[in-house]
Amino acid sequence: MFDAIKPYLALIKLALLAGALFGAYAAGSRHAEAAAAAAELAHRNAAISEALQAERQASARSASLARADQRRQDARQMHAITITQEVTRYVENENARRAAGGAVVQLDADWVRQHNAAASVPGDIDAGSVPAAAAEPVTAGAALETVAANYEQCYAWRDQVIGWQAWWAAQPPGVSSTAAVH
Repeated sequence: MFDAIKPYLALIKLALLAGALFGAYAAGSRHAEAAAAAAELAHRNAAISEALQAERQASARSASLARADQRRQDARQMHAITITQEVTRYVENENARRAAGGAVVQLDADWVRQHNAAASVPGDIDAGSVPAAAAEPVTAGAALETVAANYEQCYAWRDQVIGWQAWWAAQPPGVSSTAAVH
């Protein structure tokens, strides 16, 4: 029986060799595909990890900015309360002096006009100038109330600008203002 196969033995060996080569090629191809899929998965995982890290950093920056803003607001509020109490005390003392017939400091109309001019925004066409007849004398207490209110508004705007500057400084390099906002 073995003699009957002998003429075909070379053909059988060739078929087995071709089968082994095909099997090796198929296994290698699957291995290459698996390696490519693993590399793609590793690349995706790295991108996700980088995005999560950037998100954590942005969250930490936001929390830090929020804490700093809250500290500024708390300090400003305490300052405003203190100033308001002092202004109220001054005005009450002034009213008591007037009621007792004592002298009360009067600021003349010229002082009022100069204060209004100094407090107006240069180039603000809506503000206009204060006509000479429109300004009337005021007591020092009334002027102090106005000045304190003006400063409080100024401080609020200042804190807002400081917050914007801190936010801008905290942006990672290469982030444009439009990309950071959207």
